[in-house]
Amino acid sequence: MKNRAVKYAKITLLLAISWLLIPQCGTSLLLGQDFRIDSQVYIDAQRSPVSENITLFSSGIIYDFQLSDTGEIETEETVIFDSRQKTFTLLNHAKKTKLELSDLQLISIYEGVRKETRLDYRSKFLTDDPFREDFDPNANSITLSSPQIEYRYTGSQPSNVSILEQYNDFLHYFTLLNVSDPTKVPPFARMELNKSIKRIGWLPAEIQISVQQNHLFRDAFSAKSKHSVRYQLSKQDQDRIDSIKRHWTQYESVGLAEYRGFKKESKFKKPEIKTASFEEEIPGGQRNKK
Repeated sequence: MKNRAVKYAKITLLLAISWLLIPQCGTSLLLGQDFRIDSQVYIDAQRSPVSENITLFSSGIIYDFQLSDTGEIETEETVIFDSRQKTFTLLNHAKKTKLELSDLQLISIYEGVRKETRLDYRSKFLTDDPFREDFDPNANSITLSSPQIEYRYTGSQPSNVSILEQYNDFLHYFTLLNVSDPTKVPPFARMELNKSIKRIGWLPAEIQISVQQNHLFRDAFSAKSKHSVRYQLSKQDQDRIDSIKRHWTQYESVGLAEYRGFKKESKFKKPEIKTASFEEEIPGGQRNKK
């Protein structure tokens, strides 16, 4: 699973998408409903997912876990987001280190990445290409299309609408996190999809993406993700949270460069660690140095 997920990391243009400046949620809303989202990602017509995640929302904190082939939690990295403090904690279980990042740090990085992306002819379509939105009432689906990328998603309003604020907070910040790793595809094209998801007020059940061959991606590809929500946490979910809290306090805090491995390897080399379900990593050989 790990090797396949890295090999097909370009699929993460698809996954839970964000935009930069959504209205801040009130604490009472963020602390309202505990719930869980299960996600699976599929490449082209493959029947087996190449990536599976569990995302737990509990008392204003979001925990994202990668699953292995056996359905067990991967032990390489866990991503935690405190919705009240707007801070991330990334845990590298192999090295027993943790990285803490605030929203202000990420926004600062975001602005720099956006400027660089617009100046690079290979990737400027991610910031400059406009998207057109179309609604198909027969299929109950939304399509967003640009010259290079097409998204199509289905979904519905959740039975408990109180989770929408938490869900949109999740989409926003987890994708914003991608700018902290220069080996990830910038998230700007995905922002348009996320704006649509928030405006419609849906929880997506399935998201499809197709990308044309271009300077950034040597081959055209398609992928899809499936998402389901559970409106309560199981005892096993609570045990996972309790376990990760123990690790959280024991690990050594390190800076961004050390955590991402910049001191030991080129910034453009594929990192040894995975981020959570919303990584946007460029496959080997598909990103060239300027």
